[in-house]
Amino acid sequence: MKNLKVYLSMVATLLTSTVVAADFPSKPIQLIVPYAAGGSTDIAARVISEGMAKRLGTAVFINNKPGASGFLGAGLVARAAPDGYTLLFAGNGIASAPSLKEVTFDLRKDFIPVSKVVSSQFSILVNTSFPAKTLKELIDYGKKNPGKLNVACSGSMTAAHFALEGFRQRAGLDFVTVQFSGNAPAALSVISGQTPVGIDAAFSAKASVQSGRLRALAVTGSKRSPLMPDIPTASEAGVPGYEAGFSLVMLAPAKTPADVIAKIYDAITASLKDPIVLEKLMAQGLEPIGSSPSEYAIELESEIKQNQEIIISLRKSGAIE
Repeated sequence: MKNLKVYLSMVATLLTSTVVAADFPSKPIQLIVPYAAGGSTDIAARVISEGMAKRLGTAVFINNKPGASGFLGAGLVARAAPDGYTLLFAGNGIASAPSLKEVTFDLRKDFIPVSKVVSSQFSILVNTSFPAKTLKELIDYGKKNPGKLNVACSGSMTAAHFALEGFRQRAGLDFVTVQFSGNAPAALSVISGQTPVGIDAAFSAKASVQSGRLRALAVTGSKRSPLMPDIPTASEAGVPGYEAGFSLVMLAPAKTPADVIAKIYDAITASLKDPIVLEKLMAQGLEPIGSSPSEYAIELESEIKQNQEIIISLRKSGAIE
């Protein structure tokens, strides 16, 4: 009798999943962006959601849930119903979650990888009143003032944080990293002069650089950004061999039916092929990727291991606890 009950329960679950997948979507879908509105991830999510909505025939709206370097919003998605109506759109820094004791979810068990959606690079920025006009001048200033330079970052254990720590090590600097809940508040801190230096996605910093509210000293990619063609790479500007970038990814709660995941992925790929969406992404310096769930699962596991090594190194150096 016990085995029969278990069997019937399994059949009921299977039938429910089949119905859910067949009807999906029957209501609006929310993309949880675990950072403040106005930042690089938020901007990209709003562009991608437009194309997804066209493909799925329903509204796809953004719900910003900043806090705890993105892990607060991620935790909400981990605990959401696995029906495809609540998804996570985050930076690839999410791969650091398994290495952190304070995270309230298990990235491997509580999520299903959907896609690495787009990728881009960072820019190193200063307040316009800051004396450094070049990256070399910033490095010289930092070396003359060890431990006194404050640098704004979008959150601990994010891709921006890892990029910043890589810059610290490559340039041989000792500065204070000031963490914020997303790109937007970090950029505002640099604009106001509260923290004179910062790192931000090149595309989200573009407007402030062009308007003269921020000064870009370098970009972190292997080549110059089409958004800032006059700004040298960090390698060109005095830190040879230094490169850093980031990607924006989508995940769903574990146990989301495979057919639903397939429909969501189809909507992502359709969005990345939409001429209007593609134009907006390219204008923001974002490269469309659209890796499949299986491809992203392999990449995610690799990033988890890479981030674990970086975090161990940061703990040994005392940069983090």
